[in-house]
Amino acid sequence: MTNRDRNKAGKKTDEFLLATIEKNPGLSQYELANKLGWHSGHVDGSVRRLLKAGRVYIRVLERNGRRVNLIYPKDQKPSNVLEVPVELLKAGNPAWGECAFFHALDSSTIGVSGQEVPEWAEVSCFVETVAVQREDGRLVLRIPENFWRFYNLDRKHRVVSVNGNNILITVSGDIVEEKEYPL
Repeated sequence: MTNRDRNKAGKKTDEFLLATIEKNPGLSQYELANKLGWHSGHVDGSVRRLLKAGRVYIRVLERNGRRVNLIYPKDQKPSNVLEVPVELLKAGNPAWGECAFFHALDSSTIGVSGQEVPEWAEVSCFVETVAVQREDGRLVLRIPENFWRFYNLDRKHRVVSVNGNNILITVSGDIVEEKEYPL
């Protein structure tokens, strides 16, 4: 294979990986390799080229005493915005109307619902209501400032999951640095 052919193949690989990162921000190289069925070296080479081109960035997370590199697209939306595809929720259900309820369930879990949940209200440290916006088949919610500060979300990693008609945000791991090229 000539250098020109290798360069073309690398660009094609990079575009495919970047599309995957945009759809799944915050995955590690290992998780990306598993998702795509690629060798980790293949992903590493592509990530390095994308970093050098300024198209992605890496956040280093400390999780269970280990450091994990999580890869994000460079133009990722503000992190105080939560977006969930409508098809994952029963959004046609009247439960998701004009406002959403954020519940501080414990030190690492935020519950978000389209209606008041009495069980959550009983155990929550605090509750806030935010406006629900709908854009391109997604519910868009702005995480309230009190939650942002309480959970220190600018320095923590979070995982969003959907359980029935509710959203759970699990806050874990400290973000210890952002990496620039070269790794």
